[in-house]
Amino acid sequence: MHLSLNAKGRPKAIATFSLLLINLGLMGCSELLYRQTCVGLAKDMRYCLAPLPHDFGPATDKPLTKPQANNPKIQGNSQQGDSKAGVSSPQSFSQKVSIKVGDNTHELLTQLELEGERMTLVGLAPLGQALFTLVYDGNTLSSEQSLLLGDEFKAEYLMAMMQLIYWPEQSIKSHLEGGELVTGLCDTIPCRQFYSQDTLISRSDSQTQVIQIRYQQQTDDALWQAHINLTMPQAKFELEIQPI
Repeated sequence: MHLSLNAKGRPKAIATFSLLLINLGLMGCSELLYRQTCVGLAKDMRYCLAPLPHDFGPATDKPLTKPQANNPKIQGNSQQGDSKAGVSSPQSFSQKVSIKVGDNTHELLTQLELEGERMTLVGLAPLGQALFTLVYDGNTLSSEQSLLLGDEFKAEYLMAMMQLIYWPEQSIKSHLEGGELVTGLCDTIPCRQFYSQDTLISRSDSQTQVIQIRYQQQTDDALWQAHINLTMPQAKFELEIQPI
């Protein structure tokens, strides 16, 4: 399954789901929905949710200091790096999340849980009201969410962003279509940068950056302990994650 949005629709969809997340003190009934597992990030560029990796440590906890880009020979093989799907031991992380769309800023609390082949993301309003519970089992994505969130809440985007931030680089590259991931330093800070494929053909200085993710962490910190800043300039969207 994939999400079909035009170029103008993507920034609007991202902004809309962000504003709906926490504008209200959400309470009351919820509904269970099955979501798409591929999301559009830019024109002709999309990311499909990847299975949980067997081990996050060696692939993601090392400092992102050496610039690396996609290997074209690997790009088309979506199963590369997924032979050992499922985390080796259960992991759970509490986070404070700040979402900024244009001039509007909102906050929520999240709990990210990884167990076996299952990825669960629970969202709470600052006062503790339940917003959503997202579950991805490696094949399907379900969203149990407040009815007040409505149809504009795009759970697949939130899960995709979590994977773009934390998943091993090779797993991301194998599930990224029409784009390129480059890792290195951004103003001395470890970062991941995503570019759409059409702007990489000429390798010009005016390449369009779709997403930038910065990791502020101490030398010995694991990636999960990093302060995360994700920006999507075209959508005027910014996501900050602070471990609790």
